[in-house]
Amino acid sequence: MNPRNLKNRLRLLAGAFAIALSLPAAAQDKMQLQLNWFHLADHSPIYLAMKKGYYKEENIDLTVLRGSGSADAAKKIDLGQADVGIADAPTVLTAISKGANLKMVAVVYDKAGNNVFFRKSANIKTPKDLVGKKIAVPPADSHRVLWPAFAAINGIDPASVTLVNIKPEGKQAIVAANEVDGSFDLYTSYAIWEKVLGKGEVGHLLWADFGLPIYGHTYFVNNELLQKNPKLVERFLRATHKGWRDAKANPKASIDAMVEMVPGLDGPTLLATMPQILDLCVTERSAKYGLGWIEPELMQKTMDITFANNKPEKALAVNDVFTNQYSSKIKP
Repeated sequence: MNPRNLKNRLRLLAGAFAIALSLPAAAQDKMQLQLNWFHLADHSPIYLAMKKGYYKEENIDLTVLRGSGSADAAKKIDLGQADVGIADAPTVLTAISKGANLKMVAVVYDKAGNNVFFRKSANIKTPKDLVGKKIAVPPADSHRVLWPAFAAINGIDPASVTLVNIKPEGKQAIVAANEVDGSFDLYTSYAIWEKVLGKGEVGHLLWADFGLPIYGHTYFVNNELLQKNPKLVERFLRATHKGWRDAKANPKASIDAMVEMVPGLDGPTLLATMPQILDLCVTERSAKYGLGWIEPELMQKTMDITFANNKPEKALAVNDVFTNQYSSKIKP
């Protein structure tokens, strides 16, 4: 090549490189994640993914919003007040049956953690022992949605148990004060209950052990987002499931990441809940298909149980309420 031409070409390349460096970086997609409750250990993989830069790699600027219950999360996503939410599958199904424009895109709990905690001295051995008892449960808690179906499966009149309104953070205190006999709460909170009531003093009934093997928490979005920016959902799930993969390998790193970013959390107690969380979230299905994969048959069963005693306001087909199209296919 002619030396003069080579010099001119190098000068042009240098100029183009300088212009590229001077251009602003592509703006990240801002995304809001609406939690189902206040921060618990099952939210920590999201913070681990944030700390490791997985959302940044997917060009996502993620903001995490504290929740006030699954029903409230479903309402906010339906109203477009956040982009993706976490809520119990039956709660999302109920919202969709009432006209909410929602779709589940991945499961969090492959096995539902619905549960009731109580003092062992309450002598509760089976669901029928709840009859005549007072049970605390927040107004927007997903357990309220499932309670009639669970009661019917176990031959209980739902009205035979008195449900007492309580704030989410007050469940343990009201039981400790003997104002109620127990509280509906996720099985994954076991270590938190032991901290309040004392080791060896906590009794519980996991609903899945008494006829309710259904999906638990899910990630869900408004259908409008799937129409406008489906790739954003795919990128979100990929980053999130990298966080879950890493959390399984190192649960403490996951909790530490959340504690660093959210003031006032009790790291050791949260870490103690991780074995139960990983047991419910990382299953043979996720090992085979990838984290968050939804089986149509189990979602259909979840629908059947959800509406067993409370018929949907409109007919639902299972393929209308969920999709695996944006699955990350990341295995634990």
